[in-house]
Amino acid sequence: EGMAEYYSAELSQKVKRGMAINAEHCYYNGGSVPLGLKLEKVIIETSGKSMIKKKYVIDEETAPIVKKIFQMYANRETMASIIRYLNNLGCKTSQNKEFNKNSLNRILNNKKYIGIYSYKDIETHNAIPRIIDDDLFQKVQQELIRNGLAPARTRAKNEYLLTTKIMCGYCKVYMT
Repeated sequence: EGMAEYYSAELSQKVKRGMAINAEHCYYNGGSVPLGLKLEKVIIETSGKSMIKKKYVIDEETAPIVKKIFQMYANRETMASIIRYLNNLGCKTSQNKEFNKNSLNRILNNKKYIGIYSYKDIETHNAIPRIIDDDLFQKVQQELIRNGLAPARTRAKNEYLLTTKIMCGYCKVYMT
């Protein structure tokens, strides 16, 4: 039992070290691949051994969908209208499912689209081919914050013209 525990602890340490090394070189470390990106195999030669690693590359078929999502949201389209638009076109998420609010939110908040590779607390800039430019990404982040401050909008049965357009001059909270 003691040997099994030692083996398990040692294996855990080796796996974590391998993942950290992968992260240093911005190789794929597991998980789902975001829409607009795909994996490409890379053969690495080290000390007479060859290893196969995977790196993110742009998926030319689905990258335009990601760009369209960001542009629509930056132009103040609602999440519901973007979801309807994408599902009517027959577009699917990276998990081959219909779009919903959560999948759209995951796309709009994903830093991989601006070239940032994340592993634990470390972010590496320009490590992944970028699909979205920084200005558009920042505009979308500001829109997400602005829309997050309008809580009544998600509960409303109708689309009101002045939602997210009228603020209290004193406390800067949106009028409902």
